[in-house]
Amino acid sequence: MVPLRIPSRWMISKNNFIEISTDEYTDDTYEHVLELDEDILQIVSQDNKRILDLGWYPSFNPNGQYKIMLVELVDVEHQAEKWDSPLFTCSSKSVSVIKDTIEYILQEVVEGRL
Repeated sequence: MVPLRIPSRWMISKNNFIEISTDEYTDDTYEHVLELDEDILQIVSQDNKRILDLGWYPSFNPNGQYKIMLVELVDVEHQAEKWDSPLFTCSSKSVSVIKDTIEYILQEVVEGRL
């Protein structure tokens, strides 16, 4: 797993974010192809009404890349989200860029800037 610094009061609801070299992903023979789908990581802050979601788009495609979305949680009780209007997005093939961006976003939310 990719080590992440996650501030308190965030809950991980899914984590399949592993340390891999996406530069080696050129075809279906890549050993981690099944880990590169739309559902890699999801972290929720009900206090701040935010969901951070990480996926690989398009799924199982060597031409894809990681995509982070931060969305507003508009109904905490029913987990209703605003996926059509994200508060923040970022895409990259680099695990380290994505890791650093996730940690930045989480801290920005905690400090009330996102």
